[in-house]
Amino acid sequence: RVQLYSNPSNSWFTKTDTGAANGFDVTEIHFDASTTTTEDILSEIYKIRDKVDGIQAMWPFPEHVDSARIFNAIPVPKDVDGIHFVGQRELGNEDVYPPVTPAAAMELIKEYKVDIKGKHAVVVGRSPIVGSPLAYMLRQAGAAVTIVHTDVDKETLKELVGQADILVSCAGSPGALQAEWLKDGVGVINVGTTFSESQDCLLPDIEGDIESKASRYSPVPGGVGPLSSPILFRNVAQAAWDQMEGNGEVSATWDKEPAYIR
Repeated sequence: RVQLYSNPSNSWFTKTDTGAANGFDVTEIHFDASTTTTEDILSEIYKIRDKVDGIQAMWPFPEHVDSARIFNAIPVPKDVDGIHFVGQRELGNEDVYPPVTPAAAMELIKEYKVDIKGKHAVVVGRSPIVGSPLAYMLRQAGAAVTIVHTDVDKETLKELVGQADILVSCAGSPGALQAEWLKDGVGVINVGTTFSESQDCLLPDIEGDIESKASRYSPVPGGVGPLSSPILFRNVAQAAWDQMEGNGEVSATWDKEPAYIR
């Protein structure tokens, strides 16, 4: 797997050590955010995409980089971060790999047996790798989904947040939401985090006493984040297997027990 960075600050931790501990060879490629061009990143992708099992391009990119061209250069069979997930699913491709952060949020919902069918889920955030695919996953699981974002005026945002049975915040904007807006008994999944250099910590989107309003919630840090790397490596392992199977290097009748990420 190769991980492409437009800026090292776009990821809070390295996955090299985690990968090495579990049998994954991770190469991180760093680019200078102020000088790197779209062509620089594309050139790197073209050089490595036939040599690796999976590629993750760390989003967001600097404003001068054409993110659409970067993501479109990643082949679907190697798209282990699921940037093509929604489009491919809409086309009927059930084998596309899920985006890791939305998949982590759904794993939390599954693990704690949160009933979302018929519930009103509000997703705050619309990015192509978190908010949009997470809304899609929730909808597929039977929730009635509303997508809002920080460009919505504050009163409308407050009103919609207050209607949520399940609130998923993935805006990446500290203090964008206030805990006092929440409906009593709501389930809250904190996805959006922002690293504060001045405070030397991760800050959530929701400010205030969530515990006083929510029936259950995921903390920041320690909620969705720890699940993201295992899901990423699960996608990489599946991508490697699918490519080997497609090339005839392994048999579909393989009956060995799989390894587990430690």
